[in-house]
Amino acid sequence: MSLARRRLPWLATALAIAVVAIAAVLLATLMAVLGADLSSCQGGGAFATGPLPDGGAREIPAPRLRLYIGAARRFDLSWPFLASVGVQECGTDGHCGVAPSGCAGVMEIAYVRGSACSPDPTAPTLWERFKVDADGGGASIFDPADSIYTAAHFMRAGLGAPPAGGSYAGYHRVACSYYGACADSAADYANEVMARAERYGFGRESAGAGEAAPPTPAGPICGARASGGGGASGAAIVRIARSQLGTSEFPPGSNCTRYGPCEEWCALFVAWVWQHAGIEMAGGTAPYANSASFYGWVKEHGGRDLPPTATPAPGDAVVYGWGPRAGAHVGIVESVFGSEITTIEGNWGDRVSRVGPFLPALARADGEPAPIFAYAEPPGPGAEAGGGGRG
Repeated sequence: MSLARRRLPWLATALAIAVVAIAAVLLATLMAVLGADLSSCQGGGAFATGPLPDGGAREIPAPRLRLYIGAARRFDLSWPFLASVGVQECGTDGHCGVAPSGCAGVMEIAYVRGSACSPDPTAPTLWERFKVDADGGGASIFDPADSIYTAAHFMRAGLGAPPAGGSYAGYHRVACSYYGACADSAADYANEVMARAERYGFGRESAGAGEAAPPTPAGPICGARASGGGGASGAAIVRIARSQLGTSEFPPGSNCTRYGPCEEWCALFVAWVWQHAGIEMAGGTAPYANSASFYGWVKEHGGRDLPPTATPAPGDAVVYGWGPRAGAHVGIVESVFGSEITTIEGNWGDRVSRVGPFLPALARADGEPAPIFAYAEPPGPGAEAGGGGRG
């Protein structure tokens, strides 16, 4: 069933839930007022700041527009598209409650089990599966921030929306999937969404709101450490890793890349990035070709190994497997947001790819080959040189 509600004229049902809807509106209004400061543990990276874009999107009040832009940056999505869907569902500044269909909130997310929006009473709703606590106050579908961030999460992780800058056709497909149909007797839904998105600046996002790449929050998030190794190397690692996104094997299927020998190369990629960020690792990248080699190496060179339950920092290596002698894959933590992480990984689909956001405990459910068994915090710049075995 679609995440978007169907606009059905069920007057009797609407009257039956009037009390609930009124309570929801009051709750949403209260949370919006309380959350206006946005000074939660997420810090400055959680919501968009700075000048707002010019153009048609100015019809959306600034606080709501910043939520759309911030959520789109967080999940690497087109903000004009996300904003257009929100306006289609609940107006430019609405506080929609629970609809007769069982969808709710400003993005009309499937919320009530056993309803038209979520027919299976035993299965989690889309809200339960993808909910995001955007402002640190506890996830609530009636909080506009949580609803908008959850919709962005669902579009990327559930509907496979293209990243920011993606094609018109790709986003048109997402609009159809979000509503459950491209059009029906009530609305020419997908075309209406895309027309509004173009008026807001779809295809010109980088010129208007500067979201070509999702930002790493400026400071620690909910107790996370600042940067890998306690120095500037964490930010440098992420910057260099991002510069490699899309780099692929050549020829395809050969395991041959710029990062080292022609072999499985996820660990070669991490070693290459760390070295280019100023971390001294003797012998080039080949000695570190085993995905678990970082776990032992950092202990000997000024870094730390952290358990899978720890909060990592941008620039850390995330090691997948079942222990130091049973590594399966490795990547680089790009960003941390609440309880979720985004990574940049080599040899993901034969290329360097961004993965996530995902909950570390559910890494395998998001396509990783094994659970996370550790994070490896790199030593700071200028650490002692040394070698690493294939452990």
